[in-house]
This record gives sequence, structure tokens and C-alpha cells, in this order.
Amino acid sequence: MATGSNDMKLSEVSKHDAEQAVMDVQDGDSKKHEIRDLDPALLFMNAEEIEYTPDEAKHVLSKIDQVLMPLLCWVYLIQFADKTSLNYASLMGIREDTHLDPNSQQYSWVSSIFYAGYIFWEFPTTYFLRRLPLGKYTSINILLWGVALVCHAVTHNYASLLCVRFFLGAFEATVTPAFVLFTSCWYKQEEQARRMGLWLSCNGLAQLLIGPVAYGLAGVQGTPIAVWKILFLVLGLPTVLTGVVYFWCMPDNQVQARFLNHREKLIAIDRIRGNFQGIGNQTWKWPQFFEAFRDPRTYLYVLFSLLMNIPNGGITTFGSIIISSFGFSDRMSLILNMPMGIVDIACKLGLTYLSDRFFDRTLFAIIAILIPMIGGIMMIVISLEAKAGLLIGYYLIGAAGTAWCLVMVMISNNTLGYTKKATVNGLQIVAYAAGNWIGPQTFRSTQAPEYFDGKLMVAIMYAMAAVTLMTIRVVNIIENKRRDRKAIEEPDTAHAPPWV
Repeated sequence: MATGSNDMKLSEVSKHDAEQAVMDVQDGDSKKHEIRDLDPALLFMNAEEIEYTPDEAKHVLSKIDQVLMPLLCWVYLIQFADKTSLNYASLMGIREDTHLDPNSQQYSWVSSIFYAGYIFWEFPTTYFLRRLPLGKYTSINILLWGVALVCHAVTHNYASLLCVRFFLGAFEATVTPAFVLFTSCWYKQEEQARRMGLWLSCNGLAQLLIGPVAYGLAGVQGTPIAVWKILFLVLGLPTVLTGVVYFWCMPDNQVQARFLNHREKLIAIDRIRGNFQGIGNQTWKWPQFFEAFRDPRTYLYVLFSLLMNIPNGGITTFGSIIISSFGFSDRMSLILNMPMGIVDIACKLGLTYLSDRFFDRTLFAIIAILIPMIGGIMMIVISLEAKAGLLIGYYLIGAAGTAWCLVMVMISNNTLGYTKKATVNGLQIVAYAAGNWIGPQTFRSTQAPEYFDGKLMVAIMYAMAAVTLMTIRVVNIIENKRRDRKAIEEPDTAHAPPWV
């Protein structure tokens, strides 16, 4: 605990819980159950007191950032590139070589099946993230989705594409909930938005990097295999290697962090005591699971994620095709995706910083979701002759991911209990997948090149998502006032109120 703080030391909490467990064992109460339920932080601290200066705390935070953030950022960069690879391959010949019917919704279903895999694996992965070592389980899933991506290069028809996309979605379902847990277990509440914004902004960085790669490959002639197959190999093989390396490099928690010495591990654990979750034990707590379904904010988070990701699914799948419909060549459309990445990075870094700075999540999430709503309206009302205006409207959609980022931070900050946090986050990830599954169906091939219904859905869904965020803000304000009253009446039992 930093010198001068009035909060209870984690070591004191550790001592109390450890002594209570010993007393229960002496009373004959389920020895294994008590020891298993103790958080690894408590077992590691072993009632050891820790005093440290603010400079030491900053030094430990710096070491955590230097090691953990690059690990998270790199994986999130490659997962977005891997996930959106079909968007680029769509203009590199994959639809023709795999004999997809241009007059049907086969391409949309190939994209949507990715999110069917997401939904299929999300609840099992939520449970496994709780029961298995976090770093190792995540690394195995990285390896497996890399294998699934490489297998895209041997697909030859509609059925084989459906198969590999399903498994790619299933294995990628682990990364976002795992990274939210990593962030919530390693950082204080007021530090989380900027860190989450940092690794989520790698979506935009991936767009900046994959655009030139796809553009270059699209111009290659006379290759022994199709260029879209080369794209999947270029993206898939590094992912496989990443999974292997991360199995040994990614720490499960502070106790197993090789880059921290013993004292630094104690400080790293003590820093996050105010999060009221420890570093996560491997006991699945059913009362917390059911509590997640009794919290009205759970359903608002789920509704927001569904509404926000319906347009996201359409844009992710048809982005290059939409740009092509503005009157640009297929190859030029590949590289014109890049500025959306700049918008994504700027909003995720800027608005998450402001969110931490002003202790406000919902306000900046609302601002972030209104920007793509305006972009959707611009794509509807501007004529196809005004290419620049259409592109600007399209690029503004890149701000939408910032709102989703801040909602995940809300879940991390305002949800007490590791199992409940994992459950709520898992539910909103399922909604994320469902929205992305629905989204591609809103862009009908029969409506090319205007895609009026798809663009209309973009504007409407983002507007409804903004209303949902406003509702969450009201609920949080009411909850803040309720907890303020409770803090006055019962100061020893009240926890910190949720951020708005």
C-alpha cells in the first residue's frame, strides 16, 4: 500500500481471510474448499505487510506497461487483421475462385458464420477463462485460430469457407473477454480506459497496415497460387507463431509474472485492492453468476452491444465493397480503407484519455457513438457523385469502436466479483457476435451500388445505441446516489460507487 493512504492494506485483508480459513479448517469445515476459494493474491501475500512509496508504485506500473501492453496490443492487431481478411480477399478473387453465387447472400453467410462460431464458444470460453490459467488458455486459442486462418488457403467452395470461418470465429471469441480480464486484474479502475483504448486502437493500426499489404498483393501477377490465398498465409503463419511464443511469455497473473521480483509482485497486487476482485482465483461462483442476471445494467450492456454491432458487422464485411460502390476501382478500394483506421486510433486514444481524466465513461461513449451515426446519415443523403463526402461519412464510422471500448470499461469498473464480471462481459460479447452476424444481412447484393437499406440501418442502429447509453447513464446516476446514502448510513459496508 502506498505510504499515506487511509485504505485497508491488502495484507490486512489477506491476514484476516487466511486466519478465517485456518479457523474453519480447525472446525472441520471443508479444507480443500476453503483453500481453493482464497484468491491467489491472498495466498501469495500470506499476511505479509507491504509499505512502498508512490515512486515505487509508478516504477512497477511502468514495468507492467512495458511488458503487458505490447503483448496485448500485438495480439489485438493480428486478430483484427485476421478477422477482416475476408473483407480484403473479397476484392482479390476469393468469391470467384470458391464459386460463390454473386446473386445470392452466400458471401454474407460466409461472413456471418464467423460470428456463429463466436456465439457457440463464448459461454464455454467465459467459464474456461475462470477455471483455467488465463495466459495459457488465451495463448492456446491464439494458436488454434492461426491454424484456422491458414486453412483458408486450401478452401475451394462455399462449404469449406463456412467451416474455416466458423472455427476462426470460435477461437477468436476468447481474445476480447480475456483481455478485459487482463486489464481489470492488472490496473486500477482509473487506469483501465486508457489501457483498454490502447490495445483496442490496434484495430485501427491493423487497418493501416493490412491496406497496403492487400493493395500490393492485388497487383501481383503470375503467382503459383491465388493472391488471396497468399494473404491468408501471410496473416495466419505469424498468428500460429504468436500462439506458441505467448504460451511461455504471457503471465497468468502477477504471481507468475517473471518480469517482476518478489517485492514488485506484492506492490502490483496491492495496487489493485480497490478494484474489489483480487487477481482472480479459479473457483466459479454460481451466486455471482446468477447475480449478473438480476442486475438491470447487464441487459442494457447487452442491448447496446447488439445495436452497436449490427452496423459494425455490415461495415466490416462490406467495407471495401461499399468504397468500391462509390466509384473507385477494386484495388484502390483496398487502400482507401486506411483513413478509417486513423479515426479509430484517434478516438480510442483521445476519448478514453478524457474518460479517465474526467472520471466519466458514458458521456464520452455517447459522443463516440454519435460520430458514426452522423457518418451513416452522410452516406444516405450525399449523392454518389460526391465521392469525397461519401468517404468522410464512411470514415466517421471508425469512431464506433470507442463507445464499445468504454462500455467494456464500465463493466470492468462497475461490476464487483470476478465471476459476475466475466459473466456480464461474456453476455455482451455474445450480443457483439449476434450483431455482427445480423449486420451483413442488411447489405443486400440486389441493392448495389446504393445499399440504401444497409446505410439506413447504420444510422438507425447507432442512434438507438446512443439512447441506450443515455439510459445507462441515468441508471448509474441513480445507483451513485443510492450508494452515497448507504455510505452515510453504513460506512463500513459501502463500496465505491460506479462511474457514470
